[in-house]
Amino acid sequence: MRVRRALPLTLLVGGLAACVSDRPPTGPEPPASGNSVAIKNFAFGRPNLSVPSGTTVTWTNQDDVAHTVTADDGTTFDHAIDPGQTFQFTAGTPGTYTYFCRFHPFMKGTLTVTTP
Repeated sequence: MRVRRALPLTLLVGGLAACVSDRPPTGPEPPASGNSVAIKNFAFGRPNLSVPSGTTVTWTNQDDVAHTVTADDGTTFDHAIDPGQTFQFTAGTPGTYTYFCRFHPFMKGTLTVTTP
């Protein structure tokens, strides 16, 4: 009789223990915040970013190959970023600045600079 009562409790405790893990969570990453753009899996993590003039934006290359952050106009910014490195740009004149990676032209983004 005692074995029958203990079995459901053992299964319940064992089942709950299986729900607890020290592994990192899986699934989508939380939305990025602030003024940073991760470059990961050959994509700009925040392809559309809006910041007030005077804000410093940081791009971080999390891939294992180099990328660039190159303004379509060819003059506003053009910077190569090696793996694990960053590039910072302080937004100036309000406007919309489209950009891409020269090494991987399918990678595109837009930086919108607003009046503070």
